[in-house]
Amino acid sequence: MKKYFLVLLLLILAFSIVNPLSESATTRHAFAASPELRAFWVDMFHNGAKTPAQVDQLLQDVKRSNANAIFVQVRRRGDAYYNNSLEPRTEDPALPAGYDPLQDLIQKAHASSPRIEVHAWFAMMPIWNSSTPPKAPNHVFNQHGFSRTGRDMWLSKNYSGSYVSGSDYVIDPGNPDAADYTINVVKHVAANYNIDGVHMDLIRYMGSDWGYNPTSVQRFNQRYGRTGTPSPGDETWKAWRREQVNLLVQKMYVNLLAIKPNLVVSAATIAWGNGPKTIEEYNASATMNSALQDWNHWLQNGWIDLAVPMNYFREHDSSQRTWYENWLAWEKDHQYGRKISSGTGVYLNSISNGLTQIRKAQQPSAAGNRLAGVHIYSYAVTNKDGVANSEFYNALSQPSQYDSQTPVFAEQVAPPSYSWKTNPTKGHLAGSVLHTDGTISDHEAVVIRGPQTKTVYTDGSGDFQAIDLSPGTYTVTSGSASKVVTITAGKVSSATLTN
Repeated sequence: MKKYFLVLLLLILAFSIVNPLSESATTRHAFAASPELRAFWVDMFHNGAKTPAQVDQLLQDVKRSNANAIFVQVRRRGDAYYNNSLEPRTEDPALPAGYDPLQDLIQKAHASSPRIEVHAWFAMMPIWNSSTPPKAPNHVFNQHGFSRTGRDMWLSKNYSGSYVSGSDYVIDPGNPDAADYTINVVKHVAANYNIDGVHMDLIRYMGSDWGYNPTSVQRFNQRYGRTGTPSPGDETWKAWRREQVNLLVQKMYVNLLAIKPNLVVSAATIAWGNGPKTIEEYNASATMNSALQDWNHWLQNGWIDLAVPMNYFREHDSSQRTWYENWLAWEKDHQYGRKISSGTGVYLNSISNGLTQIRKAQQPSAAGNRLAGVHIYSYAVTNKDGVANSEFYNALSQPSQYDSQTPVFAEQVAPPSYSWKTNPTKGHLAGSVLHTDGTISDHEAVVIRGPQTKTVYTDGSGDFQAIDLSPGTYTVTSGSASKVVTITAGKVSSATLTN
């Protein structure tokens, strides 16, 4: 018997020498089985989710890719690719009459084995992209475009007076009514569809010379005691515009959590030029100074659950390859207890290079930090060479001519969970400051005292939010008004103060 065991031991040792289960192989298998977000962006400028047959094909492609999430565009330009909407139905003739692609996708994706997440993707600022006005009288462009004046005119314009960015007309986040309308559109979907998340796209300015809506300029001048028109490079004006985007993001977050506490709120964020290595480089970046979008700040303050930087770079270009790697390094080490998924622009790359970029996103940083996963842009265009999309879908999960290594999505895995939602330790507060004379409390301080002390400021509608407060009893004060509120972990409490 001892001889038998000795022979068996020698055989095991010999096998491990000839075909070792190396540490890298063991680690690779363990990593593959770990939760990872593997998402496709499915835009509505292409086919992909406009008919029942397209939805069925989409789910087949997602499953054979071993992906686990679909970020489907439901608002393209102030229109709706779903039936239960505050906005008019899209004029897209490819959408069959009466068909609700969002509802169909949710039902089929959630019934799929394994279950596939569905996140509703909204274009936030752009509301129209044609010289011909929308047909629907109640379209936001018709209701709050050129025909309106004062605070009722919501369109942004640039410093030279143009209202068109590329082909897009966009609303101005510095107009409070435009911001609130956008929040209500998204809230309506969260309340009426069983989505897993809300995805905010184009939640920024179109450039440093944008933001000159008359109401926005008036509010800025009133805040700082100025007159006239600020120049695009005015640092105070840039900071004020970044603040307007910040206010929209945090207000959206709290409003959505009040409806569905477990909803994942994400944003497609800007990653232009070379990735920063220091906070000083980040603050000097085009992200901060052209898009006026401080998504690093959003993560630090817990105003979103997931950032998806659009890391759209060409792997075959040595400069862009370096920029991509530098952005990845920054993102992996700057998640602040929230999560980041790399938005990978496979449409700019060959299939091989697209897979290479996904693999780079999956690797840990030098400090050992990992991203939550990968977003692929896009489902409709998977490579620059015109190779069939099916080739890319297969190469994600199966050995192929495009990749000599283990496939990037070799096994099915679950998407990540969000511990601050599944096991919350913090609560949130949403409120308003009202004036008996009817004036709006714009940028008034609200002091919140209790287990912790925090000062926040009202937005242009007189509303305020405080995110991630320790549970307990607080006194909320603004001017002569105060109110006692109780903060509960995982919940949104409310307070209305009247002066």
